[in-house]
Amino acid sequence: MSTLRLALQMVLGLALPFALQRWDRRRLTPEQRAACWNGATWGAALYAFGPLSMLGWCWVTRGVQHGRPGARGTRGTAPFRALKALGLGAASAAALVLILSGVDSLVALALGLPP
Repeated sequence: MSTLRLALQMVLGLALPFALQRWDRRRLTPEQRAACWNGATWGAALYAFGPLSMLGWCWVTRGVQHGRPGARGTRGTAPFRALKALGLGAASAAALVLILSGVDSLVALALGLPP
């Protein structure tokens, strides 16, 4: 049964961030979409980092590189944009980890296994 739990964690660890990032990608502006990862980088980030790939995803799509230097009204906003992107990435990664933990606990409870 522990093999089942491990397999479920592995599948959900890839599927949940992928679904969230795919949903987010549809909502991005064309400029943000152009800065997104290509398929190989996206897959590698999901495979290597799972839910923690949300940090990189939010940085790439919402990080400081999207503020044009010298554009009117953008002076001094880069640090705030960077903190916002990292905060969003950390919050979404934490939410995904909590969901994964909850699903694992529910499966263990349903199968009568220790947590």
